[in-house]
Amino acid sequence: MKNYFNKLFYFIVFILGLIGVYLIISYKPFADETNFIVAIIIPFLVIIFYKYFNSIRIAFKVLKAMIVGLALFYSFMMIFHRFIYFTEVQNNRKIHAQSAVNFEEDNFQVSLRKAKKEHKLIFLDIYTGWCGPCLHFSKTVLKDGEVSRVLNSKFINLKYDAEVGEGIEINKKYNKRAYPSYIYPTLLILDSDGNIKEDIGEKYDTPDIKTMQDLLKKYN
Repeated sequence: MKNYFNKLFYFIVFILGLIGVYLIISYKPFADETNFIVAIIIPFLVIIFYKYFNSIRIAFKVLKAMIVGLALFYSFMMIFHRFIYFTEVQNNRKIHAQSAVNFEEDNFQVSLRKAKKEHKLIFLDIYTGWCGPCLHFSKTVLKDGEVSRVLNSKFINLKYDAEVGEGIEINKKYNKRAYPSYIYPTLLILDSDGNIKEDIGEKYDTPDIKTMQDLLKKYN
């Protein structure tokens, strides 16, 4: 049984090593230079090992060391990449801070009652921390003076992270495509009963400043 697990371990390491070799060789800035150097060095190494050493034994040791090293390097880089990705996602969780629009802090039902009391529509923005267009929309379109003026004066504004808290249920309710084909950002105009009045994302994908300004004119 121990021998079986050893073989399985080395097989996994071998696969990771091959992936690591592929990633290094296929990295475009060094691809041509790497291929050229490898093409020159390998024949000389093969001749030297074959003529002066126990070539098979040494070759296997070198290959084993290289594969283990590359596998560990590749695994470390993957873990490091995921850590950076996770950190960026967490930093983007509160992207409403990137905009000039006043988003409600109350829950959805309280916001519906407020919209009904003030006779206002609801602007709903559903996003995720990893969505580039969501962050761009908040940092550009929702920072525009005319867009933010209309939204702040004529709407109750709601912004939900689709992967956190109440946003999970809101996303399931209002994101028209089923998982995993959700669209972000999901931008909707709702009436005070929570019914969809206009699907901005469906019409314009992620609108730019001019598109959003023109769209809001009819609500101004």
